[in-house]
Amino acid sequence: MALFWSDVKTEPKRRFRFELSFSSRNGDQQGQIPVWTVKTAAKPKASVTTIKHTYIDHEFNYPGRVTWEPISVTLVDPVDPDLSYAFLDVLGVAGYKYPTTAGISKASLSKKGFKDAIGSVFIKQLDADGKPVEEWELKNPMITSVDFGGDLSYESDDMAEITVEITFDWANLTRYGGNRTNKSAAGG
Repeated sequence: MALFWSDVKTEPKRRFRFELSFSSRNGDQQGQIPVWTVKTAAKPKASVTTIKHTYIDHEFNYPGRVTWEPISVTLVDPVDPDLSYAFLDVLGVAGYKYPTTAGISKASLSKKGFKDAIGSVFIKQLDADGKPVEEWELKNPMITSVDFGGDLSYESDDMAEITVEITFDWANLTRYGGNRTNKSAAGG
């Protein structure tokens, strides 16, 4: 029996081969968020809650709900396109307005607004040829935190970055490549 890693057709998924995209923000319009600005992205994480039942001196666990944890994405903030503007625009399209008048101050965020503002979020892992190996689609994503770059410093020549937290209802996984057909997990 040959060793698993000695087979040249066996290749692990690599952490640096990925793209993250916001489907409503990838065009040439003002407020775009191009894939090349993404520096790091967390993959989805699901947790299962447990319900404990105690009987005399024994404890039994039963599965509860599946919850999806928010992901964090760090992007480099170029001058053009201006991602600070893009993420403020996302909040504006989602329903946030500066409270400059009594009427405008009644506006608020909505789930539909976020769907219109960012569409879906896709995380693709790629193979050595740049073809997708797997693709996660975050369903009903919302931006729940934006850090517009942290501290500025005269002593640093680092690039400015924006960190965004994305909360979503669930994630759908599609596999590609090899002898597999496109298939979604969890009944998707």
